[in-house]
Amino acid sequence: MIHLDSNLLIALADAADPHRETALRLMRSFPEAAVSSMAWWEFECGPVSPEGLAIVRMTLAGGIIPFGEPHAKEAARLINAVGRSRRFKFDSLIAATAILANAELATVNGSDFQPFVPLGLKLLDLS
Repeated sequence: MIHLDSNLLIALADAADPHRETALRLMRSFPEAAVSSMAWWEFECGPVSPEGLAIVRMTLAGGIIPFGEPHAKEAARLINAVGRSRRFKFDSLIAATAILANAELATVNGSDFQPFVPLGLKLLDLS
């Protein structure tokens, strides 16, 4: 299973996005793809049309994974391990969800998540 980062959700919703073909290829290869509620929130911040939201939501057979107490604990472990850098706070939430789901995180911004790889994140870096 894979979890998608928000940049790939944007690519699915926007036909002009430069990563669109990559996102479509991933969805064909991993039809059970899911997304953390944190990445979904970032995606919904837009800009994205209501139609784009609906299309991407229907595409996610694995659904939107809620963020709960176990995820908060894992994200805290991650952010503390990388020196509590504000730069990685939000990414630690997305990474924690993927780690607990035992999923690879697919992103076109691999450098944002690289610090979490030694801590258990499986990264499918598409950059």
